[in-house]
Amino acid sequence: MPNAKTVSGYVGDTRFTVQMDLSDAAEASVQLRGHVAIVTAGGAGLGRHIANAIAARGAHVVIGDLDPDVGQSVVGQIERDGGSATFVAVDVTDDGQLSQAVATARQLGRIRALVNNAGGWSASGLQYPDSPPMDWSRVLDLNLRAPMLAAQLCIEAMKADGGGAIVNIASSGGLGPDPYGSPEYGAAKAGLIRFTSSLRGLDTTHGIRVSCVVAHWIGLARAQAAFGQLSAEEQVRSGGLVDPEVVAAEVVHLIEDDESTGHIVAIRPRQAPYRLDPAAMDPYWR
Repeated sequence: MPNAKTVSGYVGDTRFTVQMDLSDAAEASVQLRGHVAIVTAGGAGLGRHIANAIAARGAHVVIGDLDPDVGQSVVGQIERDGGSATFVAVDVTDDGQLSQAVATARQLGRIRALVNNAGGWSASGLQYPDSPPMDWSRVLDLNLRAPMLAAQLCIEAMKADGGGAIVNIASSGGLGPDPYGSPEYGAAKAGLIRFTSSLRGLDTTHGIRVSCVVAHWIGLARAQAAFGQLSAEEQVRSGGLVDPEVVAAEVVHLIEDDESTGHIVAIRPRQAPYRLDPAAMDPYWR
């Protein structure tokens, strides 16, 4: 398969291999080349993978992160690989800092893409209803309000510059009727998914496509450590971990694919990414 990416790994003792065809993305890379892309929380974890993947397509990547050390580290890595990037210190829950980060990005060129990657559970370790309102409110701000404001700021800039693409990073925690460890996080990610689909018409009114990635347990350092503590049976039952590079590749695809407007894309272990069908979630969907 031309321009294919092969990802392999293990779930328990079972080896799996997934092959992804990136031909369409390769043909569309000119859409990113020479333009600016913003990745929030781009200094570490999934954000670092996404930033590297976007930089490889020729975009100048603005790394928004709280930690200047990790932010500058990924800038250095991108530059060593022949790309270009800028670090901007930003707390995305601070309206002023977020607005300044977008303004800085716009000074660097046309903003072609925004990836709302920043998110997380409460830092206190307590979850609703045991956490105080200030804590769970911050989780809502981080995972829903901040992406909404970042999108609003970039929509204004993108519309003026001829369009662009926004990709929201949600979570499987925002889907389904089952109990979840962090209700506030699950609620925020569910809101982010619906926020995405609500903006489906933005491509015709503003020339901006908004899509969303809904990933299962992503194989980052913390998840790998937790996964390693599971028994072989528990590992198989969990379904395994999603390779972060698969997620990053899908983000790039959604940015570059002119048809990806309002798309909600699920990514599960050992499976190629697939669109979620609203009718499958609600049999009465019209």
